Amino acid sequence: MSIEQKINGDNGILELGQEIDLDQSPVVRENIKELFEKCKSVSVDLAKVSYIDSSGIASLVEGMQTGKKTNKPFALINVSNEVMKVIKLAHLDKIFKIESQSGKDAGSAPAPEPEAAPQETASDNIDMTGSEPAATPAEEAPAEETATGNDNISPQVSRDDDGDDKIKFKR
Repeated sequence: MSIEQKINGDNGILELGQEIDLDQSPVVRENIKELFEKCKSVSVDLAKVSYIDSSGIASLVEGMQTGKKTNKPFALINVSNEVMKVIKLAHLDKIFKIESQSGKDAGSAPAPEPEAAPQETASDNIDMTGSEPAATPAEEAPAEETATGNDNISPQVSRDDDGDDKIKFKR
């Protein structure tokens, strides 16, 4: 791993490179802490990082928390594609302040993205509006169920409003 501290006015910039893993994350954590002691804001440049694991992400989260505790801005800059994939996988792209993305793979030229045709997913076949299509004769309810007044026995599908992406089924 390569690591370099730069101070630009009141902003400390920590430039990281290569791989940030379990062995290197304590060094990252300590450097972020040092920059918070010296500067009014800290930015971590991740343009040259080709690999980051959960311990590296934890070091960045700790830096963000330190910034909140000390009321000092903390941001990620020039985030490489490799790091951005891990951040998105952990759903931290909405939590971190990401000022810029490099849009490149660390240490290589950007690969052209293949154009893929949109694929139909299972959720494309579910009516989330709650409106029921007209039933075909094969889908009509058995006579004993309609006789009891339960005309609509098909389940109704809806998403939770609390944002946890669970699907509720109601009969």
